[in-house]
Amino acid sequence: MDIFTFFPSWLFSTVSILLFSSIFIYSLRWKKTSKAAPNLPPSPPRLPIIGNLHQVIGKNFHQILWKVSRKYGPIMTVHLGATPYVIISSSEFANQALKTHDQILCNRPRSKGFKRLTFDYKDVAFSPHADQWKEMRKVLVTEFLGSKRSRLFKKVVDTEVKGMLDSFSSMPLNTTIDLDERLFHLVTDIVSKVAVGKSYREETFRGKKLKEMLDDLVISLCGSVSDIYPGRLGLILDELLGFNRRLEKTFSNFDAFLQMVLDEHIDHTGTSDHEKDMVDVCRSQLTTNEMKALLMNVLNGAIDTTTTTMVWTMSEIIKNPRVMKKLQEEIRRCVGRKSSVEESDVANMPYLKLVVKEALRLHSTVPFLLTRECVKHCQIGGYDIFPGTRVLINAWGIGRDPKVWKETASIFNPERLENVELDRSEMIPFGGGRRACPAASVATQIVEYTIANLFYSFDWQLPSGMKNEELDMEEVGSLIVVRKTPLSLVPVKHDWQD
Repeated sequence: MDIFTFFPSWLFSTVSILLFSSIFIYSLRWKKTSKAAPNLPPSPPRLPIIGNLHQVIGKNFHQILWKVSRKYGPIMTVHLGATPYVIISSSEFANQALKTHDQILCNRPRSKGFKRLTFDYKDVAFSPHADQWKEMRKVLVTEFLGSKRSRLFKKVVDTEVKGMLDSFSSMPLNTTIDLDERLFHLVTDIVSKVAVGKSYREETFRGKKLKEMLDDLVISLCGSVSDIYPGRLGLILDELLGFNRRLEKTFSNFDAFLQMVLDEHIDHTGTSDHEKDMVDVCRSQLTTNEMKALLMNVLNGAIDTTTTTMVWTMSEIIKNPRVMKKLQEEIRRCVGRKSSVEESDVANMPYLKLVVKEALRLHSTVPFLLTRECVKHCQIGGYDIFPGTRVLINAWGIGRDPKVWKETASIFNPERLENVELDRSEMIPFGGGRRACPAASVATQIVEYTIANLFYSFDWQLPSGMKNEELDMEEVGSLIVVRKTPLSLVPVKHDWQD
């Protein structure tokens, strides 16, 4: 959503000057042609043509809008260029959007980037709500996330996590590990092997590794100028700012990569008795472009979000020694003296589940749920929402709502969730309603299992004598919010005292 993060500031200054030069002419026309809505959500004062862009451009878009909502209310209208967005920042109104009016607000807006990178809306995450979307979601749930793949998932997760633990154990004493990088490797290998049968993490394709291609995808999916300026102006600016060129290059690279993956499966058909991956079982059900769109969702959607959740969870635990001590006591008491944690052990670790859930509250998988588009008039909080209106739900802000979480909303405290029956809209890191993330359960299980093993086997320390309270928790990002600085830790093999 934060398309402005990726353009140089001087370029925006130039565009702003050009736009402001037309304000007088357009403002006269604006006043004559505008029609007042019966009861729209409140909005910050806006300027003609640019709307509220001058108030919200900057890094950490979710934080900016959260601060604005503290003044204008938990449901407000923000005009990004020529396009109005309704911003929801409370669980009460999120519940109305995701539950009461889910069917009305389950559509996705059209976008140049979405259309191109999803092979003309053949995916699950970004496509409009239609029969095509329903069929693709069914295939994803059945063939990648369902019971058919559970055995393969368990086998791959177990193998990869234990391999990572072994590599940490074999390192020289006081070795500092980049957890962002190592956890990305772990999740990439897990997701890739279940989806396409092997990991392409270390391979270079057209001069880029998989992570670089995924990063390019995220940038292109964040939006274009034509998304907020529909019409000729947006199209011209997309061309002038180089968005079209970058989009085509990103699409070409990823399309060729996915074609290579599919071709390798065709070449190896019938040559191995390996357990079938998602591509093996879906090839007969889907067209080539449908298969590519689904793989784009799996690789782009599952890897970064799961990795980021692990990193933020690790960060909060390290930042809070009391939590780390209590968590390790639970894990080690439950598991006893074994080489590692087994999947069945995790079910008996209630505090671990609270820790992961609290991390998700503070660090939502994505700061904003993917944009929804209203298809029929409805009301949220007594305000009118008209067809075509775009709705953004600030999941990051809802997780820090002082009306729900009180004055300690920004403090990491897993005990706050103990014996508490939460409304589903009070914590929505994976969305809600028809558009909820179908991989939420699987992703959470992988996070819990990995965290349990990391804190069972090792006593983690910060490098160079750094104190826990000195750990930098600043965040950056748009579609996905990550740590500004990588999480670097020293693994110390746990010394079992007899």
